[in-house]
Amino acid sequence: MVNSYVQNRRPPSLEDLNLITDILNIDIKDLIVSNKAQYNNG
Repeated sequence: MVNSYVQNRRPPSLEDLNLITDILNIDIKDLIVSNKAQYNNG
């Protein structure tokens, strides 16, 4: 399973990400990075 992620054959499911965050005791937002550009609205 992890080997598939490392070799970029498939992304982890949200359920798997949730399990990883529970093990690492971190927020799921720390694992998910937005691919949208951030624009300054000012």
